[in-house]
Amino acid sequence: MSFLKKMCLILLLVLPFVSNGQVIQKLNAKQSLKMADYLYSIGSYFNAISYYERVYEKQSNNAYAVNQIAQSQMLLRDYKEAEKWFKVLQDLGTDQYPEAGYYYALCLKYNAKYAEAKTAFDKFQKVYKGTNASVLKKKAKMQSEGCDLAISMISHPDTVKVEHIGANINAPYTEFGPVPNGNDELIYSSLKSDTIIIIDNVRKNTQFAQFYSAPKETDSTLGQSSLYKGMPINDKDAHCGNGSFSLDHKRFYFTKCKMDNTMKMHCDIYVTEIQKNGKWSNPVKLPSEINSDSTQTHPCVGKSKEGEVLYWSSNRGQGTGGMDIWYSVKNGDVWSPAMNLGKKVNTTGDDITPYYDSKSYTLYFSSNGWPGMGGFDIFKSKGSLKKWEPVKNMGYPINSSVDDMYYVLSDKKYIGYLVSNRPGTISVKSETCCDDIWLVQYPRIIYNAVRGFVFDKKTGKKIDSAKVIMVSGGDTKWGDDQFSKIDTMYFWDTKPTMSYELKATRNGYYPNSSPFSVVKTWENDTMRVDIYLDPVPPPVPIVIKNIFYNFNEATLRPESKVGLDSLYKILTDNPLIKIQVRSHTDSVGSNDYNNTLSQQRAQSVVDYLVKEKGVDPKRLEAKGMGETEPIAPNSNPDGTDNPKGRQANRRTDFKIIGIIPGTEVIYKDGDLGFDENAVDTMEEVHQKEDEQDK
Repeated sequence: MSFLKKMCLILLLVLPFVSNGQVIQKLNAKQSLKMADYLYSIGSYFNAISYYERVYEKQSNNAYAVNQIAQSQMLLRDYKEAEKWFKVLQDLGTDQYPEAGYYYALCLKYNAKYAEAKTAFDKFQKVYKGTNASVLKKKAKMQSEGCDLAISMISHPDTVKVEHIGANINAPYTEFGPVPNGNDELIYSSLKSDTIIIIDNVRKNTQFAQFYSAPKETDSTLGQSSLYKGMPINDKDAHCGNGSFSLDHKRFYFTKCKMDNTMKMHCDIYVTEIQKNGKWSNPVKLPSEINSDSTQTHPCVGKSKEGEVLYWSSNRGQGTGGMDIWYSVKNGDVWSPAMNLGKKVNTTGDDITPYYDSKSYTLYFSSNGWPGMGGFDIFKSKGSLKKWEPVKNMGYPINSSVDDMYYVLSDKKYIGYLVSNRPGTISVKSETCCDDIWLVQYPRIIYNAVRGFVFDKKTGKKIDSAKVIMVSGGDTKWGDDQFSKIDTMYFWDTKPTMSYELKATRNGYYPNSSPFSVVKTWENDTMRVDIYLDPVPPPVPIVIKNIFYNFNEATLRPESKVGLDSLYKILTDNPLIKIQVRSHTDSVGSNDYNNTLSQQRAQSVVDYLVKEKGVDPKRLEAKGMGETEPIAPNSNPDGTDNPKGRQANRRTDFKIIGIIPGTEVIYKDGDLGFDENAVDTMEEVHQKEDEQDK
C-alpha cells in the first residue's frame, strides 16, 4: 500500500454506520456482496468487512470474499485479523490470488512473528510465478532480510526508552508531525472528533486534521492540549500538519492537504513568517521550485555550506520510486530548483518524514524501501544535499514491527518524539490501527565543562596569548595546552566529583593558578573559572659605571673607587650572584703586554673589593680582555692618534653572573676622569716608554 493511500486511510478511518446486524442478516449473499463492494469502493473498509463476512458465512469457499476481508483488514492496519484471513485464503488452495502468500508473510512480520515471516517470505520467493514476479520476489527478499535484522536488533536493543506520551496528546484517531517549540511546548497535528466519524460519502466529510499544542511540564510530560493559535496555520477546509521551524525560528513551514472524491490526496507546502510587529503573516504557498502538480509534504529545515535548506517528501517525477526526499536551497527569497537526494537515501519504495539535525548534520527519515523491522522504519544518514553516508537503521526499540515515522529531537537531544501505530496506541478498533505520538528518551548524559578568560589583575583587561593548562589530581595534565584569547574563552570538558587546577603563564606576568571542583548535577553545567595574573613591575634600574685607568697603569684612580660603591651594593643586596670583572686596554703595545696589563687592572678591582670592602673572593672573578673589545677608535680616520678614544678603551666593566629578580642592570660608561686637554699624545706616550726603558 502506498504512503499516500495509507495517509488517506489514517486521516479518514471510518467506523460502522450500520446501527445493528439485523439489516445484514436479511440480505442474501448476492446482496451482501454488492453492498460490500460499494462500501469498499468508497473506502469504508470497516463497514465493507461486515458484508463480506456475511458472504463467507453463506459461501465458505468464496475466495473473492475472503481476499476482500483480508485486504480490508490490511488497509485498516488490523494485522492480526489480516493474518488470519490470508491464512484462510491460502488454505482454500486456490490459484486465484497468488500474491496472498506475500501478504500473509507481511502480516506475520507486522505481528512480530519474524522467524515464521522469514520462512514464509523465502517460500514465496521460490514458488511465486505470477504478475511482476521479479519485482515482488525482490520485495520478498528485502522483507526476509528485514526479519533477520529485526531478530538481531531485538536481541541487542538500544538503551533508548520509547513510551506512549499519554491521552493529553493522543486521541482515538491519529496524531502526527510533532514539532518541539523550544523547551516550552509541543506542536503537533491531530484528527480529533468529539463524535464518531461516520462517512458514507467522502464529499460530505468535514473532519480535518489541525494543529494542536501542549505545554511542557517536564522533559517527559506534557499538559493538556488545545487547538493551536500561536500562528495562523490552521485551515478548517484542509488537513494541516507536518510543521518545521527555520533555524532562526522566524519562519514556519507546513503542509495543507485535500482529498478528492477518489480518495486521492494532494498536499502543498506553505510558509508563515514572523513580522516586525511580532505577529505571524498569513501563510503563503511556496513557489513552483517546491510545489508541483504532485504531492509534496513533510517539510523540514536544515543547513549546508550553501545556506538554509528545505527538505521534503514528494512523488513528483524524476524520482527513484514512490515518495522521495527532495531539497532546495534558499538564497534570500529565491529557492533553487528541487533536487532529489539520490539513491543513497531514496528507494523504490516510499521515503518520507525527513528531519534534519543541523548540529550533527544528520538526516532522519522513514522508509519502507530499506530492510527493516516493520512497514516504515526510521533510518539516519550523515551528510547534506546530495552527499550522504550509508543509511543506518535506528534499531530497536526506536523501530517496531509496524510503522514508525516522524522522528524528531528536541533542543535537549536526549528527548525526542516519533509517531507509531505499535501496540499501546489509543485506537478505535485494532491495537495497530492508529498513529500516536510516542516519547523517545535517551540515557541522559550530563556534560560538565569549564571555560574562562585570563585577566590582568591590575587593569582588569583580558590578556591574549597566555599559556593555560589544566591539571587534575595535583599534576595529571588534562587535555591539550591552550592559549588565552580576548574574544574566545578557553574550554575543557570535565568530570563530576573531581578537583582541577587551571594554570596560566605569560611573559611580563607572574604565573598564577585557579583551583576548582566539579560537583555532581542533573543538568549540563559549564563553570566559569577565570585566571588573574599580576604584572611583573618595571625593573629597578641599577647603574654600574665603567672604571678608567691612566696609560700603562693598573692602579685604580681615586674617583674610580667611589664609583665601585654601586657594585658593592649589588653584591651585598644579592648574596647569591657572582661578578666577573673585565678589564680592557687601548691598542698601544703588544697583545701579550696588553693582556697582562688588563689582567692586572681587573685584579686591582678585585683586591680593592676584597681587602677594603670585605667581599668574599669566591664571588669575584678577574678577567683581562686586552685590546680585543674596544668601545672607541684608537686612531682617527686619517691614521693620526686618537687620545680620547684610547682613554675610553682603558676601562674596566662588569658582568653579573646570576639573576636579580625585579631589576634591570644598566651598564653605563663612566666619567673619563681626566681633563681631555691633559690626555697623552703619542709623542708623550713614546717619551714615557723611553723613560721606562731607561
